[in-house]
Amino acid sequence: MWGISHTDWYGEVMGRPRQFDESGLLDAATELFWSRGFDDTSVEDISRVTGVGNGSVYAAYGSKQGLFLAAFERYCERRARFVRTVVGSAPGSARAAVRALFQAVIDDCAAQPDRRGCLMLNSIAQLSGRMPEVAGIGARTTADMERGVADRLRPAARLAGEIDEAALSAQSANIVVVAQGLIQLSRLGVGRGRLAEIADVSSQALPPTWADRVAS
Repeated sequence: MWGISHTDWYGEVMGRPRQFDESGLLDAATELFWSRGFDDTSVEDISRVTGVGNGSVYAAYGSKQGLFLAAFERYCERRARFVRTVVGSAPGSARAAVRALFQAVIDDCAAQPDRRGCLMLNSIAQLSGRMPEVAGIGARTTADMERGVADRLRPAARLAGEIDEAALSAQSANIVVVAQGLIQLSRLGVGRGRLAEIADVSSQALPPTWADRVAS
């Protein structure tokens, strides 16, 4: 089932072509689920915001849960792409790339209304016990983020002759955990200055034998 998106799966099951702007609907659903939470958001709420009738929503996604999973998976794919893009495009050393990632996360947190955190992390905490799909998508997304970080760190480690895939995987996982922790701290009201201090300590912890090398 993981080989296709929930959006495609529900469309295939219900067997009806979309008669509405699916991207706009999922954007609106994401915003409502993110701001209000799954339990406090109804299909009627989403219909009012988008103008898409309840019947069309149910025909396309089967249920509120089906709509949520489609929006959630799409959101998670974008978050993984965000991490991969930031670390992959950051110039300079591996340490500079990690710092760029942490700074991008801090900036993104500051841009969110009401410090609402991350839809992925919020939903894992609130829903994974009753929606195993949420935990599965979250785990897959986190692994994708970790691979993106590892891909950026690997050339510098290789240049230093320190390729240890297990250690590299652990370093990458730690970086993603710190990034997610920054999001959670922001949600608790921790200021940018404090978040930056935490990020700096974490980036300084990278191995000095290769973290400051610039791989061509």
